[in-house]
Amino acid sequence: MEGSVTENGNHKENGDLKVNGKDMENGLNKKMEAVGLEEPDAGNKGVLDEKEKLNDEGDAGGHGYVGPGAPRTQPLPHRLARMTADKNADTYNFSHQKRGRCIIFNHKNFDRSTGLGVRNGTDRDRDECQQLFKLLGFEVKVYNDLTVARIKEAIENVAYDEDHTESDCLAIVFMSHGEQDVFYGYDGNFKAETLFDKFNADVCPSLAGKPKLFFIQACRGDGLDAGVQMVQTRVSDETDSGYLSYKIPTTCDFLICWSTVSGQFSWRNTSNGSWFIQSLVQVMQGHAYNDDLATLMTKANRHMILNFESNCPSAPHMHGKKQSATIVSTLMRKVQFNKKF
Repeated sequence: MEGSVTENGNHKENGDLKVNGKDMENGLNKKMEAVGLEEPDAGNKGVLDEKEKLNDEGDAGGHGYVGPGAPRTQPLPHRLARMTADKNADTYNFSHQKRGRCIIFNHKNFDRSTGLGVRNGTDRDRDECQQLFKLLGFEVKVYNDLTVARIKEAIENVAYDEDHTESDCLAIVFMSHGEQDVFYGYDGNFKAETLFDKFNADVCPSLAGKPKLFFIQACRGDGLDAGVQMVQTRVSDETDSGYLSYKIPTTCDFLICWSTVSGQFSWRNTSNGSWFIQSLVQVMQGHAYNDDLATLMTKANRHMILNFESNCPSAPHMHGKKQSATIVSTLMRKVQFNKKF
């Protein structure tokens, strides 16, 4: 489903990031096989001008599993991976030689057989994300309008063929049409779990114990959020680090940041890009080295909640709608970016 509206934002709300319980269960209650870890040897506010308040669209495609944990496709001969941080460390080890890979999947055009419209504005999101992740020290690779087969091939190449031993983490940005638990490539759809499950610790051991970060701009259904008006009211008063090894679930160390909640629309401005990516980039550019990633995502969600609202009086069912992001986390430590250079 695609709709064109304008935007305007001034909605008062706390803005703390909402976690979808069902999504978290899907991600955490799947297979939880353990993997052993061996100790190593040694400026702008985002509120648009009136002229810019044009053509917000949604990224609904017209189905989704939302977390890691699907069965692996290439079993390992053993279940040992190098320990990258002390067992009780509060933050992930970001002192490796490289920050890591960032893969950006950007889908604007689709085969006519899919019946999907052009995602105008997504190239702005792509360029902003590419610049942001380069500034954070990532080695960025951009793919545009890949077929489903090529998407799967690209994911498998990163998971199976690349060595991430000297990398801090992995980041993947996926922007396309979507439905509940389904993403779209140029020529059709695929299950969302395909994007995540290749990076489980037992499948990709060089990323075991390291954060796998996913940022998803796509609809997860066609539901719309009318929001609720908030009014001010009166407030009431009111270990042991000596182990040589330890086990972790194969599905831990994932952070999946969805642009919207399960079953709902995700808005995109055809000139300025999606609400989610605009908010993510602005917050990360200003605070990436000051706060941990969970805090940054809460701030990005608050920015989106307070500064964006659909405005299309000619289409009442699409008018005055809001959007909230969702974070699904199996992280066991804080993700704190440092300056690599």
